[in-house]
Amino acid sequence: MHYVDALTPANALPLGFSAHPDSPQPKLVFSDEFSAPELDTTKWTARDQHRGRGNNGAQWWYKPANVRKAAGNDALAIDIRKIGDNVYAGGRIDTQGKFDFTFGTFECRMHIPAADGHLAAAWLQSAVGLPEGEGVTARTGAEIDVIESNSTGDHYAVTLHWGGYGKYHQQSSETVAAPHLRSNWYHTFAVNWGPDKMDFTYDGKIVRTISDPRLISQVREYPILSNEIIPFAQGDIHHAPLDVSCTMYIDYVRIWQWPA
Repeated sequence: MHYVDALTPANALPLGFSAHPDSPQPKLVFSDEFSAPELDTTKWTARDQHRGRGNNGAQWWYKPANVRKAAGNDALAIDIRKIGDNVYAGGRIDTQGKFDFTFGTFECRMHIPAADGHLAAAWLQSAVGLPEGEGVTARTGAEIDVIESNSTGDHYAVTLHWGGYGKYHQQSSETVAAPHLRSNWYHTFAVNWGPDKMDFTYDGKIVRTISDPRLISQVREYPILSNEIIPFAQGDIHHAPLDVSCTMYIDYVRIWQWPA
C-alpha cells in the first residue's frame, strides 16, 4: 500500500527541521493533503461510535456524516452538530488497521476552534492497546495527545495516557502556550518521537520535551484526528452555536521516519 499523497511536495520536511546537507534526511512514509473530494478510506476510517453521556444528560457520538471535504478549500472539516433531543455528535478519523508506525515525526496543520463544550485533538494511539496492571509504563503503549484543545485561550494540553483507562490509568499532562492559536487560521502541531525522547512542537518550536524512558512508547502507534463533545470542556454544548465556528479543519497530515 502506498500511503504518500501524490500532492505532497517531494521535498516536504517537518516544519523547523534543519540539518547539514550531508546528513540523513527523514523519509516521508504517510501523507494526506485532503484535496480529494471525499475522505480516502484506503487510509482512514470515519468512526460511528457512541461516546457517552455528559452535562445535563447530553449524549455524544462520533458520526461519519460530520467528516466532510471543506467547501472551496483543500481541507478536511470535522463538524459538531445536534442530531437529536439532547444528542450531539462530533467526528473522528483514524488509520487503525491500515497504517501505524514506530518512531518518527507526526505533523498536522489544522485550524482549532475555540471550545464551547467540545474538544479538538490530534493524537496517536497504541496499535496493541494500553496494557493494564501494577507497574505498567508507557513503554508498552500509550495514548499520545499531540494537541487537545478544550478552552478558548491561546494554549492547549499535551498529554500521555498509559495503563489503560480504568483502575491502573496514569497520565502526564502539560498545558503549553500557543501564541495566536485563535487569531490565526492554521497552525502546525507535531511530535518528534524517538526511542529516548519526544519533542512536541507548535509552529516548528518545541513546547514540551519528554525524556523519561518510562513515558516513551516503544510500540506501533496510529494517528487519530477528532472533534468531539466532552463534559470537561470550557463552555456548554447546549449553548454552542453548532455552526462552522465549532468546526475543526485539517490542511494536511504528514509522517516521516528517520534513518536508523
